[in-house]
Amino acid sequence: MAELENNLPENDAFLEVKDLKQYFPVDTNFFGKPIKFLKAVDGVSFRLQKGKTLGIVGESGCGKTTMGRSILRLYDVTGGEVYFKGQKVTALKNREFDKLRPNMQMIFQDPYASLSPRLTVGEIIGEAAKQHKIVSKSEYHDYVLSVMQMCGLQPHYFERYPHEFSGGQRQRICIARALALKPELVICDEPVSALDVSIQAQIINMLIELRKTLGLTYVFISHDLSVVKHISDEVGVMYLGSMVEYGSKDAIFNNTLHPYTRALFSAVPVPNPHVKMNRIILKGDIPSPVNPPKGCKFHTRCESCMGICSRIAPLYKEVEEGHFCACHLYNTAEENKQLLIQADVNDQLEAEAIENAPKWKGWTGKVKHAVVNKVKSLFKRNKQSEEKAEEPVEEVKPVNRRTIEDITVEAVDEAFNPPVPVTSGADEIAMAAVEEVPAEKAQKQPAKKAATKKPAAKNTTATKSVTAKKPAAKKTPAVKPAAKKPAAKKPAKSEVKDVPKE
Repeated sequence: MAELENNLPENDAFLEVKDLKQYFPVDTNFFGKPIKFLKAVDGVSFRLQKGKTLGIVGESGCGKTTMGRSILRLYDVTGGEVYFKGQKVTALKNREFDKLRPNMQMIFQDPYASLSPRLTVGEIIGEAAKQHKIVSKSEYHDYVLSVMQMCGLQPHYFERYPHEFSGGQRQRICIARALALKPELVICDEPVSALDVSIQAQIINMLIELRKTLGLTYVFISHDLSVVKHISDEVGVMYLGSMVEYGSKDAIFNNTLHPYTRALFSAVPVPNPHVKMNRIILKGDIPSPVNPPKGCKFHTRCESCMGICSRIAPLYKEVEEGHFCACHLYNTAEENKQLLIQADVNDQLEAEAIENAPKWKGWTGKVKHAVVNKVKSLFKRNKQSEEKAEEPVEEVKPVNRRTIEDITVEAVDEAFNPPVPVTSGADEIAMAAVEEVPAEKAQKQPAKKAATKKPAAKNTTATKSVTAKKPAAKKTPAVKPAAKKPAAKKPAKSEVKDVPKE
């Protein structure tokens, strides 16, 4: 869009916009720095003479309203320049711009939302005039009544509130508020889109009359092409934040150049039932301004798309006298050759940048990578816990909780305490003499001897498993059946049986 600066005429313009850009951040990095932007206005340029009306048309979301607000510095401009009467508006400080602000006013789209419900009509219209000292206090009331009368409002509306009026009357209040500051430039943001057809005609005729009597300059934003054709002197067509065609009203409506403008104008109904309309229906939806397509932004929906359209953006140049267009259909062979060379260079640079760029830059990237992995693991863990909670719970059957130690102890008791054979009479039963074996001798004795010498015919398998898996305790009772020997006598050394070694 910057090429427009060299192609426009050299005479001084009342309003001049050069490569205006307005980006809004939609994503930030770990430290809050914006890394992704919504490109609402992307390189818009035009010139407007004093006393003229510029009509801006385009689809919803193409950046018309954002462009108007950026010209008035209601948004901080991301890039580009705006000149008003030769003065660079974008470079002024706030205090300096406050002096210039009464000369640049705006009529907002929704009249009810832009009016304070706590102020009367007289206070709404005269508040800004009082703030900027347009008139003295003695002339304040009469001045507000004269502005109301000029906009078609009755004097007894002075003490009423906005909710007491209809849509057309509220729109007149908004127009009166803007004109109370005696501006030279008025940006009209769809001022008649929410009104009936009869009320629209009254508002439009009033705006045309005020432009002639007060010498106003309008930037008229609208979706209604018939209204734009009626009120405008010049027309600009916007698509996805960019100006695709610009020229006089007759040149735009009679000799349409851009394919998007043709499709847009084909949707205008003709008030003649015998005329057949050649409607051009665009395929697909408008791309996202966060991630616009490479090359020409319209090539994804254009029927005349060429190979060069998807590689590099077209030049915004003057095709006819005063008629500008951004389309590859009107390039010369030399221009196409230069654009293809530039496209190859851009593709090579982009490939090298992607190849050489590290995946995670510096320690900040590592921190971000760790945080992202941690968050992913937490989400995965929560999801697994939720899935487990949703599964049906089966009834758990009671099981025998006998451990290996319990089984081992029982086996040792059976091995070292076999059942004593019972003879006739209680006096003839000899009790086994139990004596503690010294710890040192018990440790030296091998564990396998006790298992082999001790009679344990019934529980041999249990004894083997016990001796192989777990040694006995340090102090184990040695049981010996003694039928003839008294229980008090100590056994000899030869009679001491080997005990398992710990």
